[in-house]
Amino acid sequence: LVGLLLSHGARTWRKNTETNGGEGLGVAPGPGAMTKEEAYKVLGLEAGAAAADVRKAHRRLMQRLHPDVGGTSFLAARINEAKDVLLSNHN
Repeated sequence: LVGLLLSHGARTWRKNTETNGGEGLGVAPGPGAMTKEEAYKVLGLEAGAAAADVRKAHRRLMQRLHPDVGGTSFLAARINEAKDVLLSNHN
């Protein structure tokens, strides 16, 4: 999970800096940067998981990886992005 999150962040950072001439340094990836496939992997879910399962997985991961409990802002942001990507069609 952490490896996937870090590799996704590195790819996004490289893409942002290459397309913006380096101006994307330090900027979090915008909405839509994560694919649904990556989002399912981040949350540890099978493709097509129910909205309730997405919320449950998000809550479980945030309890372990939120900055307030020893995680990082980067990991929390990726977990939040995964939840947002998967729930965007459920609302």
